[in-house]
Amino acid sequence: MIEDPYRYLQPPAGKPGNPTSVSDTLALDQGVSPQLYSGTLEQPPQAQMIADRDAFQLPAGTTSIKATIQPIKPPAPVSEGRISGNVYRFAVVNQAGVNLSLHSGTTITVVLRAPNGVSNGTIIHFNGTGWDEVATDNGGLPDLYATNATELGDYAVLVSGAQTPEPSGPTPPPFSITPSPAPTPGPTGGQVPWLVIGLVAAAIIVGVLWRTLGDREP
Repeated sequence: MIEDPYRYLQPPAGKPGNPTSVSDTLALDQGVSPQLYSGTLEQPPQAQMIADRDAFQLPAGTTSIKATIQPIKPPAPVSEGRISGNVYRFAVVNQAGVNLSLHSGTTITVVLRAPNGVSNGTIIHFNGTGWDEVATDNGGLPDLYATNATELGDYAVLVSGAQTPEPSGPTPPPFSITPSPAPTPGPTGGQVPWLVIGLVAAAIIVGVLWRTLGDREP
């Protein structure tokens, strides 16, 4: 399958628009927030979020949660570089519309796909007045980025310098990232980042397949 062209909320001339949004409502899992995976409908998704079971603090009376991802206009310009693709707003609320916060020491994995072939990006998070760069992992595909975030909100991909041209070889097959097992304590008492490890492992496999297909004779 061919990777979908990137869909822009404010498309440049000649580029496709109408990016998708997603809204998933989930029942609690024995009184705690369930394992969560949400992703937009492009192939591969342009925005995804992944959380383990019991990642969120739940107000009394919570019976379900709703996870939403939607493209929005940039809330503020960046001071350096430029935003590549869309800004996405990530939110999780309960059935009463109350925003949910993560438990202390817990993270949620945010995954963003930049426009096709953009391989020099960094994820940024809007802090209410400006943008902060966050620790970013490249998933092995040229335009896929992930971060383990401690809060939800508005995220985008920042590009500095010249934009990487789109690859001329075969496009890698799309894939979706599935939730990983709950994290276990590491030797220092911290949490092993299983979600990012799973992301990188899956991407390496896809990258190998991509290179193999690219080396075949027509």
